[in-house]
This record gives sequence, structure tokens and C-alpha cells, in this order.
Amino acid sequence: MATISISWGTVKSLLIFFGPVLLPRLITAYRNLRASIASCPPPRPLPAAPGRALNILFGSIVFFLLLSLPFNPHAPEPNIFTLTRSRINTPTDIVFARLARFRPDALLTAADNLLQSKFTSLGARKVYLTYGPDALTSCQYCSFDNLNTFLMYYLPFHVLLPHLVHLMILGIATSAPIAGRESARWRTKFTMAGMALAAIDVYIVASYDAVSSASPSVRSGQTPPSGLYNSITLLRPLAFVVCDVVCLVVLYLSATNRFFFKQPSLTDQIDQAVSVALNALTGAHGKMHATSVTRNAVVRDKSLKSRDDLYWQTMVASENPTAAEEGKILNNIWEEEEVARAMSRAMAGQGGIDLAQLGVSANDFVRGVTEGLE
Repeated sequence: MATISISWGTVKSLLIFFGPVLLPRLITAYRNLRASIASCPPPRPLPAAPGRALNILFGSIVFFLLLSLPFNPHAPEPNIFTLTRSRINTPTDIVFARLARFRPDALLTAADNLLQSKFTSLGARKVYLTYGPDALTSCQYCSFDNLNTFLMYYLPFHVLLPHLVHLMILGIATSAPIAGRESARWRTKFTMAGMALAAIDVYIVASYDAVSSASPSVRSGQTPPSGLYNSITLLRPLAFVVCDVVCLVVLYLSATNRFFFKQPSLTDQIDQAVSVALNALTGAHGKMHATSVTRNAVVRDKSLKSRDDLYWQTMVASENPTAAEEGKILNNIWEEEEVARAMSRAMAGQGGIDLAQLGVSANDFVRGVTEGLE
């Protein structure tokens, strides 16, 4: 086979030609990357909505990983050529005589007899190695004159259906109502990755030929053919596992602001500000409503109303000096000698009052009353 060699002079010529175009772009990309990394906020705990997306992807990883194990209940049966150590051109009677040794009581099953009746040509063996025994024995409209009919039978349920299930899982994991906006922004990219997997799978199955795609030792009849059906049936869910692991890592890094950080758009900032304002107004409305209910309860009760009136009369009298009945002027209550002595003892710690705890309690009370009103 001819080899292609590139000399150092050719490499230098290419660098001289493309260098002035590529170098500024590389520098700009490097600066943008540094700027994006510098502008990233510190990491944050994983929010609840992206956490649901990670749980969905983790469940998908476990599910497809179990399907990729060769001993799972849905794994395909061993290839009869590999099991019986038969070559692709071994006579049919010999192949199934060897297969009978692996069956109970050395007797072929009904499925084995049906498969044996279909092993009439090299084309049938190619169909078996590529699409499995079900396509060979169950397809009613397929013909060995046109092997693409077996491909049409095999694709919908064996290739397209698993990929549709995988795409549905990715769609749920990136749905905004379920997984939040942090996950929804990856919806297009994850869907394209799933569709790329499906396209590669269809291409491999459609272009595979059990004879021409095999190794020279298989074509010459020296070793048993392994075929595509058994291997790709287990590799397909394993590819889903790899894809979902990558998606899970990307979602975790972006949701926790560790990487792939994206500045929120103006619409998102406005929505966030409106949401904060609505929450503050809702809290203030609730507190005002509670105050109004309490006030109404006081006003409607005669005993509480009289005590409330007495309280405010006392406060007015203490804060504004008024003439007493004997004609004396009442000073401010805080200026009275007894009150001043009591306050001095309390400030000196002699009144049995924990001022530090009192201050904490007062701060907690004020914070609870005024929360959301800033």
C-alpha cells in the first residue's frame, strides 16, 4: 500500500501560508478563554433542578450499563460459529451437529431446527452474522436476492428504537420544567450528540459485510467468524453509557459554575429581579395583613381596646410633659430618678438581665419583622 510522506519543507510552507491567518485567531480564542475563566463566579452548590437531571442521567447510565453486560437476560445468544468453532464455509449439517452437543439431551430446539432450514446459502450466513437469527427466521418479506430487505427489517426495532429511547432520556434530562434552565441550554447539543450516535450506528450496520469486512483469516476459512450482530448489540448500550457520562459531567460543571459558565441574558436578569421583588412584596403583604388582623382583633374587643387606649395615653403623657391635676408639670419618664437608677443598675449588669442575649433577641425580632422589606 502506498504511503504518504510530508517533508519538513512542506510543513514550513504551510505554516508560512496559514500562519498569518491562524495565529491571530488562536490569540483571540486564548484571550477569550482567559477572560471567560476570570469572569466565572465562584463554585456553588448543585441546585435542585439540575440535580434532577443528573439523577435521570445516572439512572440511564446504570440501565444501559446493565444492558451492555454479556450475561444480562436480554443479551444475544452466542454466535453458533464461534460456539461450535465452525468456519463460515463449514457445511450446515456439521455446524448444527456440533451445536446439538451444547443443547440439553444433545437435541436441537425448535428454534435451532428453524434456523437450520434457513442456512441454505452464503447469503443466509451473512444475514445471520450481520442482523442476527431473528431477521433470518422471522422476516416474511425479506429476500436473499436483495439483502437490503433484511436491513429494513432490522433497523426499526434493533437500531432506531434504542436510539429513540436514548434521545427521549436526553430530552427529559434537558427539559426546562424538570431540569431548569441550566440544563435546558444543553438540549440542542445533547440531542445532536444522540443523533450523531444513531447516524454512526446506522452507517456501521448498513455498510457491514460479514465476508468482505472480516479479517483475512475468516475469509480464508481458517478462523470462525464473529459477526457484527453479537458485538454491536452489546456495544450500542455501552456507547449510550459513554454519551450519558459525558453529558452528566458537562451538566454538573455548568450547573455548579465550575466550567462552561454563561453570563445570564438581559431577559434572565430582568426575570430574576422581578422574581426577587415579587417575593419581597409577597412577604411584606403577608406581614401587613397579619398586622391588620391583629389590629382589628384589638379594636373589636372592649377590654383590649381600653388597654390599648390607656397605653397610648401613657406614652403621650411620658413623652410630652403635661400639667397634672395638682398643677405640677410631669417630666419625661426617662428623666425620673427611679427610672434612671434602674437603668444604671441594668447597664452595670446588676439587674439580673442578660443584655447580650436581650440584644440578640431584639435583633432576631427586628430581622423577622423587616425581612424582605429592604
